[in-house]
Amino acid sequence: MGKTKQVSVWVDSTPGQIAKIGRALAKARVNITAFTAYGTGGESPIRMLVTSPAKAKKVLRSLDFRVTEEDVLRLTLPDKPGKLADVGERLAKAHINIDYAYSSVAKGGKKADLVMAVSDLAGAGKALKGL
Repeated sequence: MGKTKQVSVWVDSTPGQIAKIGRALAKARVNITAFTAYGTGGESPIRMLVTSPAKAKKVLRSLDFRVTEEDVLRLTLPDKPGKLADVGERLAKAHINIDYAYSSVAKGGKKADLVMAVSDLAGAGKALKGL
């Protein structure tokens, strides 16, 4: 578990945006390790964890995208029923809001990666210690 940098690229919700971003990062040898994208009408975020946030920001800004960087929490948990509930309950008890989250589990995997933007990053780290 730990704090990590998330790169957000703000794009018009039109076909080809993910391809353009993915190709530019691949060409720069920046790997995307997690991402979420959803259209909200107009400018929409594509949020990513990447192997080199500084390089990713430079590449994406060179394409005239608006790019931001945020601190998020990344957890690796056992892939078992109830683990997400445990996270939610601990954060709620500490009065910490989850602004958004995304997760993935590889097929047949025993671990899940969970990325969360929270209202209090330091507090969340304390609340989730030992989970």
